[in-house]
Amino acid sequence: MSIRLYAAEAAASVRMSFADRGNFALQIAGMLINDVVFLALWVLFFAGFRSVGGWGLSDVALLLGLTMCIVGLSGALAGGYRDMAVSILRGDLDALLTQPKGVIFRLLARESIASAWADLAAGVFILALFADLSTRQIPLAALALAAGLTVYVSAAIVFASMAFWARGARSLARDLTDFMLLLSSYPGSVHQGFVKVAAFTILPAGFVVLTPVEMLRAPTLQGMAIVVGAAVVYAMLATGIFHVGLRRYRRGAFGA
Repeated sequence: MSIRLYAAEAAASVRMSFADRGNFALQIAGMLINDVVFLALWVLFFAGFRSVGGWGLSDVALLLGLTMCIVGLSGALAGGYRDMAVSILRGDLDALLTQPKGVIFRLLARESIASAWADLAAGVFILALFADLSTRQIPLAALALAAGLTVYVSAAIVFASMAFWARGARSLARDLTDFMLLLSSYPGSVHQGFVKVAAFTILPAGFVVLTPVEMLRAPTLQGMAIVVGAAVVYAMLATGIFHVGLRRYRRGAFGA
């Protein structure tokens, strides 16, 4: 029931994002330019240096392609994650609580970010042309994408759920999500010490894309188990923390 409701609301949000065609085109163009420039910088880098910490151009392209696809899919089909903390703090949940179950799904589906389609297109382009993926790896790449998407959105929900306890989470939640994305955009070999620990715990950039990339580079059952297990754990964590906060919200004691 929740999945069907989510699909219907997400489809409505996508149609709404297409309504202003001029604005839609501008956002798409702007994001495409941003993605092309980012890719060009890496291509120029590898024109002078063959590898960085054992990562070549195809490895970085795989990382960037997966990251852009994850951001693109989450923004296009679950764009409400970006301002979920704001929705909580301004009381948008009041109306949702009177409707059928599935508050998280409805919060995620309430917005579709137009520029996310450019990220998705750029991600597919990079994976197809630069990531050196074979046809046999497509199912594994789909698994990596699904797992990374789950961890990314789940982590964003956890950050947004801080709004149930602190009003300062309005901007902090988005900052943490953006920082997680930043960590996901660079080869794992550059992360050392505390940053590496944070990338696999507090800001799970490691499980968003770094671990899935390692699984694609050297597929093993253990690697697949780690990728899938991380997705399940973070999804359960996000659901649990959100609903604990939701009970606090029902009592009128949130954001204090």
